[in-house]
Amino acid sequence: MTQRALVTGAAGSIGEAVVGELVDRGFEVDAWDLVEPRDRPGVTPVGVDLRQPVDPALVRDYRLVVHLASVTENRDDRSSLLDHLHSLAMTAHLLDALGERVPGAVVTTSSQLVYEAGTQHPDERAPVAATTGFAAAKIASEAFLEAYGQRSGVPTAVFRLANIVGPATRRGVVHDFVRRAGEAAAAGDAVKITGSTHHRRSFLSLADCASALVDLSDALPGSPAGRRVFNVANLDSVSIADVADVVAAVTGVDFVLERHSDELAWRGDAGTVLPDTARLTAAGWRPRASSREAVRQAAAGLWASRAGR
Repeated sequence: MTQRALVTGAAGSIGEAVVGELVDRGFEVDAWDLVEPRDRPGVTPVGVDLRQPVDPALVRDYRLVVHLASVTENRDDRSSLLDHLHSLAMTAHLLDALGERVPGAVVTTSSQLVYEAGTQHPDERAPVAATTGFAAAKIASEAFLEAYGQRSGVPTAVFRLANIVGPATRRGVVHDFVRRAGEAAAAGDAVKITGSTHHRRSFLSLADCASALVDLSDALPGSPAGRRVFNVANLDSVSIADVADVVAAVTGVDFVLERHSDELAWRGDAGTVLPDTARLTAAGWRPRASSREAVRQAAAGLWASRAGR
């Protein structure tokens, strides 16, 4: 019997990767997004605005519900609290819509940015803090999912993501450096960077992220009810200076550190945060690409897409 899954936020970069991973594993997938996801074999794309209550008739019997829909802008100077309230509404509307069609498991993505500032290697029990509207919405959505699980008896999980990168990602330091490399190449100049380039990040490829999410989710149906939390990150890290070196090698554009500063790039920036991945690896999952290789793959794909414009 074919198993069915629901993915919200299915038109986003992570959503596309998760849908593809589920289809590859034999799932039929209902793909929901405000922008209707692309049609492909094994996928039923549906335009759904989760900021509004959902028609329960759209909900079917699901083995897995993977909730990815949210506002992804994490900087307060580029988003409002109302934007992030929409993220929480998306979670509430989805959980209410599930109603009597109780799924095998419900999971959602959160972020390493929920951890209290200054925690260098947080495990899943580390304190969280709403330092930005983005973090506040993620913490609240985690709590709503826990309440749903308590009420319904459905096993749930929260995946706190590190930096997820790939040719389809349009946010973050890799995308920013590739964009700036393109501008510098057009001007015949180098990319001049300032700031705290010594801070380190864990970078995970889109493919590895999708693999981790589906592996961990597919193990939940039939397990005891309760919330699980996983840090989803690579097992290694690279510095921002390393990212610049990789992008320079991919693009052929020089990167020059114009001025060093220990100041964080923006309010709410976590600096160096390398999430503890012991719980992830104990579940039997391992990434295929290192942080450096994930950055290289993303930069190469982004650079090629620029050239093809």
